[in-house]
Amino acid sequence: MAGPVARPDCRAGRGRRIRPAAPMIRRAVDWLTEDKHSTYGLSVTRMILGFIVASQLVVNWGDRHYTWGDGSRWTDSVRDGRGWPSFLGLFSQIGGLGFDLAYLATIVFGILLMLGWYTRASTVMTLLLWMSLYVTDPFVGSGGDAILRMVLLYLCFTDAGRHWSVDARLRSRRGQVKQLMPTWFSATLHNLAVILIVHQIVMVYVASSFWKVQSELWQDGTAVYFPLQTDAYSPWHDLLGPVYASAPVIMGATYTAIAVQMFFPVLLLYRPSRFVALIMITGMHLGIGLLMGIMYFSLVMIAVDMILVSDSSWIRAANWWRDRRSPDVPVPPTTAGV
Repeated sequence: MAGPVARPDCRAGRGRRIRPAAPMIRRAVDWLTEDKHSTYGLSVTRMILGFIVASQLVVNWGDRHYTWGDGSRWTDSVRDGRGWPSFLGLFSQIGGLGFDLAYLATIVFGILLMLGWYTRASTVMTLLLWMSLYVTDPFVGSGGDAILRMVLLYLCFTDAGRHWSVDARLRSRRGQVKQLMPTWFSATLHNLAVILIVHQIVMVYVASSFWKVQSELWQDGTAVYFPLQTDAYSPWHDLLGPVYASAPVIMGATYTAIAVQMFFPVLLLYRPSRFVALIMITGMHLGIGLLMGIMYFSLVMIAVDMILVSDSSWIRAANWWRDRRSPDVPVPPTTAGV
C-alpha cells in the first residue's frame, strides 16, 4: 500500500507571490514621503492661475456690480438652492464700497498668488474670495472656473511657492526656515495633492472624449465646424473663414481632439509619448483659446497641464533660458607691461 503523498506547501507559494509586492509598496511609500514632486510645474501652475484670477477681475471691473454685485440679486433664489455654505456668502451680503473693497482684495490676493508671496496664505484667500464671488451669480462661469476652484483647493496643500516666487527669494536670503511639521508629513500632503490634480486632469480629458464619441457630429467628423460658424465662438471668422470651411481641417481637428483626450492617460506612461501628448493637448487648448475666444478656459487647462512636465525638464529649460540671457563673455587677455 502506497504511503501518503506529500502535499506542497501552499503557504510558501503564497509567500513567493506576495513577496514581490513588498518592494513596490516600499517604493510607493518612499515616493510619497521622501521628497516633494512636480514642484517646478506647480510653481508655473500657481503663476498662471494667479494671473487668471487677477486679470479676469480687472477686465470685468466695469461690470462688477452688474455681474456679481447688486445687479445680480435676482439670482439669489437660485444660489440659495445650491446649498453653498454660509461663509461663502461674503459678496452677496455686502454692497457699494464694501463690495468694491472685497473685489479689490480678490485681485490683490490673485497677484500675490502669482508672485508667490506668502504663497499658502495667498492660495487659501484667493480660493475663498474667488468662490465667494462666483457663487454670487450661478449663471456666470464655465467649466474652466470649476477646474480653477478645484485646483486651487488642492494647491493649498502643496509647496507651490518653492520656485520662481518671492518666498523662494526670501528663503535664499534668510537661510533655512524652521519647519512647522515633519518633513515626511508635508511631503505626503504635497504629493497626495499632486496625485489628485493629475487625477482631475485625466478624468476631465477621458470623460470629455467619451461624451464626444456618443455624439453623431463627433462621429462623422463635423463637430468642430458648427461652433466656428457662430459669432460667439468665432472672433476671427472674417479672416479664417476659408480655413473653417476646409473639410480636411475640420475632420482632422475633430478626430485629433477625441484621440488625444481618450488616450491621454496612456500617453503619459512613457516619456517620449508624454512629450507628444503635452504638445498636442497644449496646441488644442491654444486653438480653442485663440480661434474660439475661450481664452480663460484654455489658460486654466494649460496651467494645470504644466504639472505633468517633469522637474528635470523645467530645470533644463530654466538653464537654457539663463544661458541665453547672460551668455559667457570672453575675457580679453592682459597685455604685459601695462
